[in-house]
Amino acid sequence: MPRAVACYREFAPCEALRKHVRVFFSFTPPPEKNPRRRPITREVLFGEDDSFCSPLFADGQVSIGFSLGRTCHVDGLWHPNPPGPHGEVIGAMSTVGPAPLGELPEMVGVYFHPAQASPFTHVPACELTDRIVALEDLWGAAGSELPAELSDANTEAARIDRLESALLGRFAEGRGSTVVLDVPGLAVWVLRRRGLLTVECLADAAGVSRQHLTRVFREGVGVTPKLYCRLARFQAGLAYAGCGKNVDWAQAAVEMGYADQSHMIAEFREFSSLTPRTLATQRWFHPFIERARPEPSCAGLSDPQLQARKTYPQRYVCPVQQ
Repeated sequence: MPRAVACYREFAPCEALRKHVRVFFSFTPPPEKNPRRRPITREVLFGEDDSFCSPLFADGQVSIGFSLGRTCHVDGLWHPNPPGPHGEVIGAMSTVGPAPLGELPEMVGVYFHPAQASPFTHVPACELTDRIVALEDLWGAAGSELPAELSDANTEAARIDRLESALLGRFAEGRGSTVVLDVPGLAVWVLRRRGLLTVECLADAAGVSRQHLTRVFREGVGVTPKLYCRLARFQAGLAYAGCGKNVDWAQAAVEMGYADQSHMIAEFREFSSLTPRTLATQRWFHPFIERARPEPSCAGLSDPQLQARKTYPQRYVCPVQQ
């Protein structure tokens, strides 16, 4: 059996954070055992020849990531990372960012639900759009100390617990929202409809004007509702990743709501730097790709059973249905 060199996992948050946090995540050397006391909702193992690098896809959600002081190189070996542990807040991204050049740091972090990050960052989401901000710039001394504390924790579960505790503390310090409009609910609706909604439809459902919706939505989510719909449609299209050469892209463009195939190609390039065909015919790893395509549940399976569920020769993906 090929040697595993890295592992990506997603973990369910506690009940108190479930409204705001979609998942916690980690990218680490393969753990010796699963932290069973916290549900794992997705797991991906990487072998020595697997690629775990992709561009930073455009995204309408805010996240926080902590680099823990080591980096996995293309040779499958982990090396110290000179900058040391540090934390960053990644705002909503309206366009694709750079690829990580074949290296990825050991990480732990959190993906927020749409329009749910501000109680923890204490700034409107629009102030973070297209920015990666040092956590200490937003959290002060706590943002400086937390990365080292996470790095020093001796287990993956302990790191997630410490991060969760920090988020609960930040939430308790924050002020309640004065926004009456249910922006999180509208954003979830857009995702469920795979972006196939108009701004007029959203404004009518909310009972407000387009201008008011756009202003409040951008403040809460970080991007306008029109761009958010485009991003949701693109991310739904990531389900085609790894499907091979036989995709009928003209039909796919129609099903995804694009005007035509060239319109679809242009948006995929804008949001991922990849064409749909490149995405489908090459092997990529990105959390958004794994999220986009349905997978059977692996809840309750033993480690040998998980090994039998590999989707690639040196990698397995095990999402748990929630």
